[in-house]
Amino acid sequence: MPTMFCAVFWNIGRKTTRNGIVRLIAALQREEDADVIGLAECSDGVIGSTLRALNPIGSTAWEPIRTNSRIQLLVRSDRMRVSEIDHHEYYSFFEVRRPPAVELLLVVTHMISRVYHEFDHIDEELKEFASAIRKIEIIKRHTNTILLGDFNANPFTNGIVTAAGLHAVMPLIVAKTGERKVAHRMYPYFFNPMWKFFGDGTESPPGTCYYSPEGAHRAFHWNMFDQIMIRPALLEHYTNDSVQIVNKLAGKPLTDRFWIPDRSVGSDHLPIRVRLHC
Repeated sequence: MPTMFCAVFWNIGRKTTRNGIVRLIAALQREEDADVIGLAECSDGVIGSTLRALNPIGSTAWEPIRTNSRIQLLVRSDRMRVSEIDHHEYYSFFEVRRPPAVELLLVVTHMISRVYHEFDHIDEELKEFASAIRKIEIIKRHTNTILLGDFNANPFTNGIVTAAGLHAVMPLIVAKTGERKVAHRMYPYFFNPMWKFFGDGTESPPGTCYYSPEGAHRAFHWNMFDQIMIRPALLEHYTNDSVQIVNKLAGKPLTDRFWIPDRSVGSDHLPIRVRLHC
């Protein structure tokens, strides 16, 4: 019988335990009923305090998973077994076992920052990332893959959309075809539902991170750096509300009246959530 799997991700922007971020992370888990919490730019001190907030006295339901990347991961160990099976500085691969439910490959990333490198450099790193994912899927003999994190790239950038990159597409009907041939090679798709949040007049922010570079000729203002992507093998478990940008926690908005992330409350990034019946 299908079960629910829920993962959340948040780049907390180096917030400390003095900033109220622990209360918000705990609220994120509680309000989304998350099984897995991925965090970026998060200190060990925040991890320790969050574990104390999540675990009732005497309980060890929530545990940290040791990683070898820039990612921090907390999991409901009473519901599943999670272990890191491969890594790079910018991402970690996790095996998620939840008998009798399907085994999952959870990939969490905090890609190299635009502060230090240009778009072309990040695109090349995303291509290497995509190749690493395909290799792990071959080893695991399945493509029940969920990819989430801070890509420091938008859904329309080359490293995200090209076939040799993550090959992440907007239309669900296209993603469900599974793969596409390019130059006599087959490349698998990811479905990228983050496209639906772009634009004005929606009921949620039109991105996860806002930046307005003064004096620059090219300025997107809103960016969808934080993204969730799903392999076609899991799309039968996807519904229209499976993926969300979270803009309110503990009854308090994480944004100002213009939807811009309010760093005085949370982070300069907004959290994201994926929920699949699998």
